[in-house]
Amino acid sequence: MLLTLVAAVVLSVAGGLWVVGTGAYSVAATEDHWPLTARLLDTLQRRSVAARAGALPVPIPRGPEALDNGFEHFHAMCVECHGAPGFDRGDSGQGMNPTPPRLEEEARAWTDEELFWVTKHGIRLAGMPAFGPTHTDAEIAAIVGFIRVMETMTEEEYADRVRALGPGDAGAQTNAEPEEGAP
Repeated sequence: MLLTLVAAVVLSVAGGLWVVGTGAYSVAATEDHWPLTARLLDTLQRRSVAARAGALPVPIPRGPEALDNGFEHFHAMCVECHGAPGFDRGDSGQGMNPTPPRLEEEARAWTDEELFWVTKHGIRLAGMPAFGPTHTDAEIAAIVGFIRVMETMTEEEYADRVRALGPGDAGAQTNAEPEEGAP
């Protein structure tokens, strides 16, 4: 039995080395992961974030504060990849694999602590950058607060906020275009 276990480990390591050494596994963003690989990476991501999220260093703002400050940061940095109500992902987000989640639809699966951690630290191999080096904890918390408000926001409400930014606010512009039929 011990010999069988050792043989299985040796074959697994040899197989892994073969895949890496020969380039058998494609890293192209235009190809999907093998189903087992995708499942393993998703499980690794969720468990890693949950294990590290911990307590929030600052409270998550709710209501108008989240709408004002969090919206500007979200629209300037997140729409390109994640989209928003009435806005498709931009070119970068459309070419990513795995595809970035639509946060107005999928953020409910994450706690505030997890969303804060992901926004602050990013996720390797998923294209999610770390905003902790460039943003304060309060700014990151405002983004999370806005994501929570956005979960119930209509396309028209989001479009109204974009229009309120005005054309001179270059810091909040993205390459994302409104989805077809959006104002």
